[in-house]
Amino acid sequence: MLGLSSQLRTLRYGRSIVSLVQTGSTNDEARAAALRGAPDGHVVCAEQQLRGRGSSGRSWSSPPGLDLFVSIVDRPAIALPQLPPLTLAVGLGVARAVEALLTAAAQVQVKWPNDVLLNGKKCAGILVEASTSGTTVDSLVIGIGLNVNRLEFEPELRDIATSLRAERPGHAALDRTQALAELLAAVELQVDRFAALGPATIVADLAPRLALIGQRARCGEVEGVVAGVSPAGALLMRTESGTRELHAGRLLPA
Repeated sequence: MLGLSSQLRTLRYGRSIVSLVQTGSTNDEARAAALRGAPDGHVVCAEQQLRGRGSSGRSWSSPPGLDLFVSIVDRPAIALPQLPPLTLAVGLGVARAVEALLTAAAQVQVKWPNDVLLNGKKCAGILVEASTSGTTVDSLVIGIGLNVNRLEFEPELRDIATSLRAERPGHAALDRTQALAELLAAVELQVDRFAALGPATIVADLAPRLALIGQRARCGEVEGVVAGVSPAGALLMRTESGTRELHAGRLLPA
């Protein structure tokens, strides 16, 4: 994006960057770049994705010229079994970027495991994909879709999705280059903290931002009351048979 280098506050993220007008998926582009030896922190962003995807194969709505569709190549010193909670670190970074970009008071929450909510509606989704050799992580692709400036949503999304602009007084548009610089700085910081300190520190910082705490919800076949996240990043759900630790699934209000 034009003028990004002068706004970057990162050590690695965005120091190498490819900006595309259109692509199938920025995650696919970033994965290919990683295989070709792209540097740690390499970023692929696009004005529009034709096959953007979220977790569990769900599609991600990607209209042109309004939002941020970003994928980051990272090569952290993390063993594969420790990788899943990294998504929460990315979520914390996205949440802090959203808080920094909005001048008015707004409720920004992370919904386990990979969504960011703004005033109760989804404004961002995260998809982390790993290339591995055995139990060694060769590289990660951290994909983030952040709704920045769109005001119109498809009928099936109108009640559940929002954007930063939609939640601003007067619906003033945001500078997407500034938004990208803020996003990269905040996510790099939290991913580096996760790599250095593990998930417990991230989970502690997430606690006041966790969505659905104390509410009935379901995750896969399990239904109960959301009790929090364990120090290792698992969802804690109070059920009639006791507290369950869930390591994967889609969390929805019951």
